[in-house]
Amino acid sequence: MAHPFPHLYEVALSWPGEGGVEITAGPRPKLVGGAPAEFDGRGDWWSPEHLLLSSLSLCLTTTFQAITARSRLAVRHYQCRARATLDKTPAGLVFTEIVVEVAVEVDPGQAERVRELLQKAKTHCIVSNALKPEVRLAAEVREA
Repeated sequence: MAHPFPHLYEVALSWPGEGGVEITAGPRPKLVGGAPAEFDGRGDWWSPEHLLLSSLSLCLTTTFQAITARSRLAVRHYQCRARATLDKTPAGLVFTEIVVEVAVEVDPGQAERVRELLQKAKTHCIVSNALKPEVRLAAEVREA
């Protein structure tokens, strides 16, 4: 680990009273966000729902990258897509299902090892572990 724990992360939001919310975090590019179209927002900005799925996908991916680097496993291609179902429940609006679909291409003879490393990445993904509903991982591993 390059930095000792604890790690601190911070974002800032600014809203001028109309339009989207500007999200900043230090030197990173600014994002514009707001309610999604399903909640009478706009479809062309980042919603909390999309940012949550992006965080989950990015966390799983970077965790997998770290694990494959330590395992000295060459990955030819990696693609990830996340989807979530938001529904009304007796507890209110909640995500009732989250599925992360991962497709990985590796050298012949490595498919089973990749499946194991993907599960390990899911187990150690900080964002996945912070979510209330179970995150399902659907993996497709192809040997080139």
